[in-house]
Amino acid sequence: MEQHILIVGLGGVGGYFGGMLARKYENSDIHINFLARGNHLNEIQQQGLTVVLEKETFTIKPYKASDQVEDFNTMDYIFLCTKSYDLEETVSSLHTCVGPSTVFIPLQNGVDSKERIKKYYPNNLVVDGCAYIVSRLKAPGVIEVTGKWGTMNFGLDGEHDVRLERLHDLVQKADIHVNYSDKIEKIIWDKFIFISSMATATSYYDCSIGQVMEDSQKRHAVIRLIQEVEALALRKGIVVSKDIVNETLYKMEQMPYDATSSMHTDYINKKPQTELASLTHYVISESSKNNLPTIVYQCMYDDLQQKTMSDR
Repeated sequence: MEQHILIVGLGGVGGYFGGMLARKYENSDIHINFLARGNHLNEIQQQGLTVVLEKETFTIKPYKASDQVEDFNTMDYIFLCTKSYDLEETVSSLHTCVGPSTVFIPLQNGVDSKERIKKYYPNNLVVDGCAYIVSRLKAPGVIEVTGKWGTMNFGLDGEHDVRLERLHDLVQKADIHVNYSDKIEKIIWDKFIFISSMATATSYYDCSIGQVMEDSQKRHAVIRLIQEVEALALRKGIVVSKDIVNETLYKMEQMPYDATSSMHTDYINKKPQTELASLTHYVISESSKNNLPTIVYQCMYDDLQQKTMSDR
């Protein structure tokens, strides 16, 4: 049975997972498609996508790569791997390849992608999802993975769906670490606590996660960030790990010394948009609604917001 899968956004996340899937299912009835743009797309179309892993490098071509949604068939699964600030513009443009049975799997940083997608496709299955991976777009057509692992998580809280069981099987056979869970909310928030605090700190201090961890003052500030977002999760009734502070610090310590967040990278490159709203301000605004203080988040947000304005 033919299956049609679309990877939207071929940066570090989409490039790795899309590359692994395309390698496994080349010349099969499972068609892996890439929606990309610019020089990156041109290189993929001409030479293929190169994925640089710790122990191997491979180059593959997808079933189809284009920047035009109209070029694709109706999809069974759509992986959304764009930055969170591009989500609305992206999903609103996909209607020509969305059918009644199309499943959306968002892999953005943040915790509100599902509800944002549902505004456009209220009758489709939209799951919660997240990824743990240290990877980047090294050059047009080249994705480099610097960490030792890349894990995809998706699922529905308290529910199962045969389409997701099928997808889990497809992804797992592509040698991707994948977790299909009916307790996805906890996984999403554990990841959010990690990425929100790391992105905010690395961007504020303008340094790698290794530099943050080795400085006692910066490390203490990260602990305060983790505690503030943990308090928000608990107030919302979300079950997070009991030792979330130490677990989050451990994840940061296991990252390559020079690794940083995608938000910090966007600041370094003076991008006109960053994930500041979804990763930092979200914590402040939601905490305010719940009468929770966010002293460290507010301090760092104010500084980063001013930096954002000065870079424009």
